[in-house]
Amino acid sequence: MRNVKYILVALSIFFFNAHSFASTKKQLTPRPPIYGIPAKTLPEGKWIFRGYWILPQYDKMYSAEKEEMVEIPRGVKFSSNSIILKVRYGLTNRLTVIVNLPYVCKKMEKPGIIKNNSGIGDVIGALLWKVHQNLQKRFLYSFLLFTKYPTGAASNLSQTELPLGSGSFDIGAAFLPEKEFGKWDMRWSAFYVFRGKNKEQVDLGNVTSFSWSTAYNFSRNFIAEETFLYRRTGNNAKDDDSDTKLFQLIPGFQYRIQRTFLVQIAMPLTVYSKRPFSDSLEPWVGLFYLFYRRKKHETNKDN
Repeated sequence: MRNVKYILVALSIFFFNAHSFASTKKQLTPRPPIYGIPAKTLPEGKWIFRGYWILPQYDKMYSAEKEEMVEIPRGVKFSSNSIILKVRYGLTNRLTVIVNLPYVCKKMEKPGIIKNNSGIGDVIGALLWKVHQNLQKRFLYSFLLFTKYPTGAASNLSQTELPLGSGSFDIGAAFLPEKEFGKWDMRWSAFYVFRGKNKEQVDLGNVTSFSWSTAYNFSRNFIAEETFLYRRTGNNAKDDDSDTKLFQLIPGFQYRIQRTFLVQIAMPLTVYSKRPFSDSLEPWVGLFYLFYRRKKHETNKDN
């Protein structure tokens, strides 16, 4: 937990110091999603820094014998908290680079057994391409290409250590449409991930994911959002438990402290799941910051 506290302090210092260097003239006013990746790319040369802390409350586990999710037995505890820093940079007005840097803390307790581990998880790199935008109809769609690198410890672990990543190199793509209706924002996403084999040569199964989000801007500073998420891992793996399913409702809200600085909170509620461990509630809290210096020749055009 000491490492987690250091990271939280460092993130806070980073966000607030970045704010002191940003220009206060004619800044953009972002309406970012709480969950997922927006279809909107960044203007060239602009940055977004986003950090959040995920605190899942695991209370169920999959029983291969009963072939269903069951309550975690007494004496068994499992936690997997993570702090994630997401950095986005506008290469051009149509291309944005995205990097996800997770720090993971895991712990499992059974009678007479305690396993834990903490450190860097699997890093994700992505490229977001805005294919089409109609400013009059306030509609756009983008494609996302991404890769996940096995940077989290997943092999050569001691008997008391838990894995921090999947151990596989993955590649995926997503289609991201988005439309605004006045104060309403509508976003959709369709992901497909080709998962590679881990170091034990186990095929972990490819992943399909769909989501639909609707957000309402009650005011300039307060935005509420609801997301419907479905995710499934295909049954092409040797381990039957890797054939997983998840359906969640994700309510959330965000409050604008400064024009480009927001606090975001989400409370994912699990409606149905089939995975090794599952949680009824997966709260997370985060910070969103858009940072840029406006050049003298720039105008205040929408990107």
